[in-house]
Amino acid sequence: MQFTLPHRLSCVTLSGMRYAIFSDIHNHASALAAVLRHAQTQRIDGYYCLGDVGIDDCVNLVRQVGAQAMFGNWEVSGWRYLSPDNQTWTLNLPPMHREEHFWLTHAAPFWPQQLATLADLNENRHQTPMSRLFPYLHAESEILWETMATLTEANIPLMFHGHTHRQLGWRFSDDNQLQRLSGRTMAFEPGNTLIVGVGSVGRPMDGPGAAYVIYDDEAGMVEMIRV
Repeated sequence: MQFTLPHRLSCVTLSGMRYAIFSDIHNHASALAAVLRHAQTQRIDGYYCLGDVGIDDCVNLVRQVGAQAMFGNWEVSGWRYLSPDNQTWTLNLPPMHREEHFWLTHAAPFWPQQLATLADLNENRHQTPMSRLFPYLHAESEILWETMATLTEANIPLMFHGHTHRQLGWRFSDDNQLQRLSGRTMAFEPGNTLIVGVGSVGRPMDGPGAAYVIYDDEAGMVEMIRV
């Protein structure tokens, strides 16, 4: 499957950038193509893919738009079913991407420093509990609070994740209140910590339509999109 954009940009954080962030395609190439066509109309400057991509057709689309990608739990074993070129690409994916003011990962930010790529994880798979690396953040839990603490200690006010197949957010305010967020938009507010689940392109569990988000860093706004 081919999908062509008029230009290709790398995901380098600059002032006034708009990012399309998507995750959990799970082999649904047509849904991913629909998301990318929609994003093309939204003045997008760069793309992030948070893992669980799937088959070669999906990987090819992710690579074609120049998305900064991370691996998810599907890639831990699913990379073997890809073409040799896509296997090499996938094995070199990182578990997280860190920008100056926001982080992105498939599930949670608890990656040991020595696990820099999927290949590193595969070499240490039996020493690393998968439940620790790929927890779910869609309900209030100890792991959600630990994620908030990790972000706060690192002075990172915003994190995007996939894995839950749900579009929702959590805001931890400067007066120590935790708020569950839903709706079409989420605003970043200074002094708060915001965790955003971007939903699923291929297998949404919170309603119909391929889901992704647009993050406008200048406006401090996250827009929840359904295609």
